[in-house]
Amino acid sequence: MAIRAKLVIIVLVFAILPMFLLTARWKGTAEGTVALLLSRGLDNRAQEISQQIDRALDRHRTQMRQLTGRAPLLAYARNFASGGQAQPETQLRQELGAFLLTYHYTAIIWVNRSGLPIFRIESGQEPDGAIRAYFKNKDFAGEDALQDTELLSSAAPDTVLVSELITDADGPHVRLIAPLRDPAGQIVSALIAKLPADLLLTEAIGPRGPVITSPSARATTMWREVIVLDREGTILYSADKTKQGRSYREGFSAFAEAFAAILSGASNSSDRYRVFNEEWIIRSLKHQTSPQLSILVLERYSGAVEGLEWAGLTMFLLTFVLAIVATLLLYYFISGTTISIQRVTRGAKAIAAGNLDHQIKVKSNDETRVLADAFNRMAARLREMIAKEAEQKQFESFARLSAVLTHDLKNAILSLSLLVTNMERKFDRESFREDALRTLSESVDNLQNLVAKLSDPLAQTGGIKQAEDLSAIVEGVLARTAAQAGERYQIIKSLLPRLSAEVERKAIERVIENLIINALEAMPDGGTLRVTTRVENEEGIIAVADTGKGMTEEFMRNRLFHPFATTKKKGIGLGLYSCRDIVEKNGGRIEVSSKVNVGTEFRIILPLAPEPAKVREEQTAYA
Repeated sequence: MAIRAKLVIIVLVFAILPMFLLTARWKGTAEGTVALLLSRGLDNRAQEISQQIDRALDRHRTQMRQLTGRAPLLAYARNFASGGQAQPETQLRQELGAFLLTYHYTAIIWVNRSGLPIFRIESGQEPDGAIRAYFKNKDFAGEDALQDTELLSSAAPDTVLVSELITDADGPHVRLIAPLRDPAGQIVSALIAKLPADLLLTEAIGPRGPVITSPSARATTMWREVIVLDREGTILYSADKTKQGRSYREGFSAFAEAFAAILSGASNSSDRYRVFNEEWIIRSLKHQTSPQLSILVLERYSGAVEGLEWAGLTMFLLTFVLAIVATLLLYYFISGTTISIQRVTRGAKAIAAGNLDHQIKVKSNDETRVLADAFNRMAARLREMIAKEAEQKQFESFARLSAVLTHDLKNAILSLSLLVTNMERKFDRESFREDALRTLSESVDNLQNLVAKLSDPLAQTGGIKQAEDLSAIVEGVLARTAAQAGERYQIIKSLLPRLSAEVERKAIERVIENLIINALEAMPDGGTLRVTTRVENEEGIIAVADTGKGMTEEFMRNRLFHPFATTKKKGIGLGLYSCRDIVEKNGGRIEVSSKVNVGTEFRIILPLAPEPAKVREEQTAYA
């Protein structure tokens, strides 16, 4: 697969696809959060209404206690307790009538200790439209009697009792019962005020909101509807007053199934219901003081998330457009880079194959241009070196010289071939490009040195010996050879922090490079290359081991280290011969151990340079 296709797939999988997933996740999370917030808001509203009902009842209790403390009412209560006249005086009637009209009670009833009504004052409408208070004697309906007289006997002093919700001829209401006592503290009668449920709930809920109608009327925007039902499902409160007093199945037929599930305790866990082809969130609460009251608060969920749906769609489309633009731009830029890499790769292969006249032409100004120029310079150097080779008549043997040159060039070209092999697959990595440029630079330097030697064959061939860090030399050679070998080789290195010896650096580098390349070639199907440096018997050792096919005892005894002796099909047989010569000139020696089909280990043994005692002890301990 081409590098641009790989990069496009990587961007799609690890950048663009996660963007779409995050957009979808955001939309789902946002909708869930809105639903949760709406549910909590509806719960808070239901709790608030329940608390407001309790506060309204407390206000009416206070009003009743204030009423029972007025002089006309106390005088009548004492007279009634002593067996006096049961008919209230005009002043008491006026006092009770004013209280009735002021606080909008349906009726006020005076009952005796047995709960039987004595008289009743109720509100009514005059022909002129005014509201008046009317007095009635005992001949009114018996439903005004107090059935549960135990409430009176158990009532504490200055206590106003509240009954459960009652529905009679006066409509649904709660009764506020204020016991009246004689001077001895005995309850002799009670005053009952009928508080209409609509009045109580209006005080608790507040002004009525818009009425829910069909969606076609577009009246279901986003407001909340509050509905209060009694135990039988009768509507006690609704924004639409015309529905009060009717069953919820009749007044809210579209919500009948949802309300039935809620009242039966079988509501779903999400509190969402499909009504009017839209989703609604409905929350319910039983009033603690009057459990027969069910407070329902509902809100249109679809209206709350309409904006989120548009936002989600907009984000999805924007993400899609940006993804397309980003992919096209990436493909455009990568295509140029890929074409340059392909040209460099083809050119490097051509040079490695021996076509030194090949010129790599790259139009871009990025790293591939630098790499192409390096290959072109290398090819030019190689052409110059080969051209001058013909002029080296002063060497003793042209064939031997050609063999030596070919061997060194083969090692350099093999190192570059390993680099080229991995270039298309790893060139997008910054670290690989840095290593590649460094390897090319070092290869060019080595070739320049080789060209310099060929240009002046009579010059001194020996270099200057000085104290060098053998571990650092090994590290550098590994970086430009084995590090480019690919993933089929496992490279294991164990190098002392510092291992100093007086050697000719470039020559020792050639020896180590030759041994590493031989080890890699001995493992054509892959294997393990192990390179170590250590100290034994006051000598520095560089060991290069492979897991290749190995050598026979006969070959090592009779042919190894001899010129033109090799086990390779295309080998020249001068590599190890030259290596032994170089190591011996640096005062060392080469040892080898090998087993067929197991592997081979070469050891370069060199005398150590004088080091401080502390450093020598650390090296020995590390070894």
